[in-house]
Amino acid sequence: MSADDVARVFAIEDKVERLKAATDGVAAAQQTINELTRIRRAVIRELHAEGWTFARIGAAAGLSRARIHQVSTQGPAPEGLFFGHGTLTVLVPEIRAGRILGAPDPNAGTRLVELLRELGFTATVETFLPGRPIDLNRDGLIAVGGPELSPSLRQLIAADPRLRRAVTRAGDARRGIEDRAARRVYRPGGPEPHDIAYLARLPRPDGRGTCLLIDGLHPPGSLGAIRLLATRLATLHERAANHLFSVLIAVRYDRATGEPVDADLLTPVYRHDSSDTRSAAPRTRR
Repeated sequence: MSADDVARVFAIEDKVERLKAATDGVAAAQQTINELTRIRRAVIRELHAEGWTFARIGAAAGLSRARIHQVSTQGPAPEGLFFGHGTLTVLVPEIRAGRILGAPDPNAGTRLVELLRELGFTATVETFLPGRPIDLNRDGLIAVGGPELSPSLRQLIAADPRLRRAVTRAGDARRGIEDRAARRVYRPGGPEPHDIAYLARLPRPDGRGTCLLIDGLHPPGSLGAIRLLATRLATLHERAANHLFSVLIAVRYDRATGEPVDADLLTPVYRHDSSDTRSAAPRTRR
């Protein structure tokens, strides 16, 4: 908020309206502080990894070594930059009755927003009607659901050069995702309840930005992907950063509740703009 903005708030005659405007201004200013703090921590981490001492970083930034060390450990986590910056909107289907093919767990949107807020973002849930087009040409979008839900999501997923997610029909028990390079199709299976989730950052239809997509083959998969984002975000950010990418996630879940009990990388994190997959062996924890 600029000095002119503050002056406009100060000039509001109605006290209640002035209070509301000041409150909104504080929230916006705090969001800006969160964003800049996250960026600063990330740059300090990158420079330190390149061999810069805290003293040298401090001298370059006009801060003391002690202050640089302090700010490098406080504030929103740098790996939150995986989600970008600014206000985030989580898109989920509006389920009015029964189950819809391709729909995530009903709690997925709320759970993802809670994670984003813990990371210092302003985030909200927005619903869309299944079967209808969605406006994906907006900044800060995270769509949760499969290509069966909207032609817009089908178009989005079709842009993935590495992982092919086919549209399935009701009753199809052979749902899977093809890794084109490995010439392998991954499907849920095994002695324990197991699902697969697809996580990707793909180009928007207008080509002016990207959209993050979370798609579980079944409802527990969506919750498993969010669990992975909560537990291994630093790994994902290290390997994908803000590039276009896609990856599959293996999810084990409780049969009675549908809650994930374990989520891990099933494939490499495929960077679409590089021949380097930026991945260690799947299923290996850090």
